[in-house]
Amino acid sequence: MNYVNGEDRILFLKIDGAYMPVGCLTGNNLDKTAQMLETTTADNKGWGTSRPVQKDYNISFNGLQVNSTMAGGNFSVASYDRLNKLFDDSILLEWKIQGTIFPVVNYGKCYISSLGEVNNVGEFMSFSGALTGYGKPLVQDLGGVLLNNGDPNIIINSGDPDELIKVT
Repeated sequence: MNYVNGEDRILFLKIDGAYMPVGCLTGNNLDKTAQMLETTTADNKGWGTSRPVQKDYNISFNGLQVNSTMAGGNFSVASYDRLNKLFDDSILLEWKIQGTIFPVVNYGKCYISSLGEVNNVGEFMSFSGALTGYGKPLVQDLGGVLLNNGDPNIIINSGDPDELIKVT
């Protein structure tokens, strides 16, 4: 079996026109749910059935806090300080979950629906949050081996540099 490590599925948010990884990410989960409408027919002989009527998704994440907005900080990532501003301003964001090996990119639009930080004495500051999906989440199956040329906005399909795919 070919297992994929969690480190290969990184959450990125599009900020100021470029995808940035959530800084010092320690985990992210994509969860889909459906509200079900109960149905039944005479053919079911009393057994209940149901159909999905509204689907939603959420992405939860957590990480270790780094400076991503002030002098001396890492401006290539989105950590708590940058995410806090996006949350306060209620910005509709684009997201993607992408890796360098697993050939599937999930992407869509969202709002930050929760965000919190933890500041325990003697430990690194950490944060957690959730994104609530806006519309349908999309999937791009790239097939083959997926490589990254260093630009998180570009992925290379099957290792062929002539097959650049821009994920926007």
